[in-house]
Amino acid sequence: MNKEDKKTIAVNFRKDLETFTSHVNELTKNSGLPTKRDFLERIANDVNSLYASSIKVQKEINEDIEEIGSIIQNIFVQPLAIKPHHSVTILKAVESFNGDKKEESDLSHVMREYVKHPESTKSFIRELEILREDLDAILKKIA
Repeated sequence: MNKEDKKTIAVNFRKDLETFTSHVNELTKNSGLPTKRDFLERIANDVNSLYASSIKVQKEINEDIEEIGSIIQNIFVQPLAIKPHHSVTILKAVESFNGDKKEESDLSHVMREYVKHPESTKSFIRELEILREDLDAILKKIA
C-alpha cells in the first residue's frame, strides 16, 4: 500500500470518528433520540463505518494510528449492561438492530443508557474527541 492510500484510509477513519462523535453528542441535547428510527439508523451506519475503518487503520498505516484504531475497535466490542442481567456490545446491538422494533432493540437500549447517564456520556464523548485530536496531530506529521 502506498503512502497516499494509507493517508486516505487514515483520513476516512478520522471522518468516521468525527461523525460518530457528533451523533452521540446529539443525545446530550435530545433525550428522545433513542426512540427515533432515523437516529438509530444513523448510529448503526456510523458504528458500521467506524468499526470497518478501525480495522483498516490497524494494517501497517502508522503505529500510533493503529493504536487509535484498536481503541475504537475495543469500544465497540466491550459488553455494556443495558438491562438487569443483560449486556450487549455496541457492535452486536447494531448487528441485531431491526428498525421495525426501534423501541425494543438493543441499540435503542444502549442509546437510552447514554441518555440516562449524561456524565458518563460526556466522558465518552470527550474520550472520542481526544482520540480525534491525537489522530489530527498524527495526520499533520505524516502529511
